[in-house]
Amino acid sequence: MTTFASLIILIAIAAISMGVVAYSNYKVEQNKKINVTLERMKVRVEELEDVVLVLDTLCEKRIIPRLVNDEIIENYEIMLQLNPKAGYLNAGLSNAQLRFNELSDESAHRHISRICKSDAQIARYQAYLAESLKILRKQQTENKISSYELQDFSLEIEWLQLQIKVITNIVQGHKAYIKQDILTANAFYKKAQTELIKSSHPDERRHQMISQVADVLFGRRKSLDIELMPESEFNPDLISEKNNSDSDKDKTAAS
Repeated sequence: MTTFASLIILIAIAAISMGVVAYSNYKVEQNKKINVTLERMKVRVEELEDVVLVLDTLCEKRIIPRLVNDEIIENYEIMLQLNPKAGYLNAGLSNAQLRFNELSDESAHRHISRICKSDAQIARYQAYLAESLKILRKQQTENKISSYELQDFSLEIEWLQLQIKVITNIVQGHKAYIKQDILTANAFYKKAQTELIKSSHPDERRHQMISQVADVLFGRRKSLDIELMPESEFNPDLISEKNNSDSDKDKTAAS
């Protein structure tokens, strides 16, 4: 073998080695990018799962949380394309699909409550509702829902955002009233009424609530109709009836 031929072989080996190293580095870089993408999407999915759970306690109908859950399923499917061997992704997708079936059952018993325990919780729920609206707008641009459906969903979300503040303040007023702190109770009732008045939401229940909160402030009633505010566990009249019933039972037992 001539020196020239040997040189050519060495150059070829060096080129192949460099190519292998370059490809190896490329694969390592691609895997890093995939892992970063998967981690980002995993965080996103966990956030959306929390949103769905909260929405299912706020929404009268389950269509909105179900549509947000569709977004979760889509994210899992994309993640599985990036890493088909990840067992935790298959488990997450299965859970999301099971949750889809649950959310499709409108007849299932649920405890709907728009009562928040703090301003921080109000802010978190408001953010979740705003996030759900962003997802619905995205789905409308992808022709997954119609513009008319989006309009209806938007009104429902805006109503929920209003009700979270209104009902939370009314409940705080009820709690103060039960403690016979009438000034504090009226302050909360007025705050709830102000939220209703300054809103321009077209739902006819808003005007009914304004009227009934005014009746509460003037002592003509102690709580709102159950159809307007199903969260009745803190209603002063119901608590008073329960206390009287318990007292009668105690008297009967003592006799």
